[in-house]
Amino acid sequence: MAQEVCEFTRPSYKFRMQRVWEDSIKASLVSIVKQIPYVVPLWRQVQLIISPASNDASDTKLSTIVKKDVMPVEENLDLQPGEFVQVRSLEEILSTLDENGKYKGLLFMPEMEEFCGKKYRVFKKVRSITLEFNGEVRILRSPTVFLEGVYCDGKRHHACDRSCLLFWREAWLKRVEP
Repeated sequence: MAQEVCEFTRPSYKFRMQRVWEDSIKASLVSIVKQIPYVVPLWRQVQLIISPASNDASDTKLSTIVKKDVMPVEENLDLQPGEFVQVRSLEEILSTLDENGKYKGLLFMPEMEEFCGKKYRVFKKVRSITLEFNGEVRILRSPTVFLEGVYCDGKRHHACDRSCLLFWREAWLKRVEP
């Protein structure tokens, strides 16, 4: 049974090959290309073409909106498992993000756009995470939750089939009645 679990949770071949590209091949190319000043604009154009994620993300609203000002949101709902929430509209969420598409260090991923404006039940509070690449455990200081039935479909991550839970800051949610 342990062997079956190991096989089930192992990343797909395509996912592993993409990791090799990102971590070793692409990383070394980027450092070389950035040393030649006139090649940088050309590299940015090539990167848009060869990056597998760029094709999927190009049709989203998130990639077309450029943020200037960040809306200050200091909302602590103290959400508990079982409570109902509504994900704020995409415009409200985008107004909370910085120039990197993050709110207090957490990235609002393009996969999350489809859940905007819909109601869900809080599944669990997230207090800490373990980073996969080095095993480091980090404590989350800003209130973050998982929502029931809200998973990453993997379409924008090279057809990843892991169905990861998505992290939601409480500032992106509002409490509603069932």
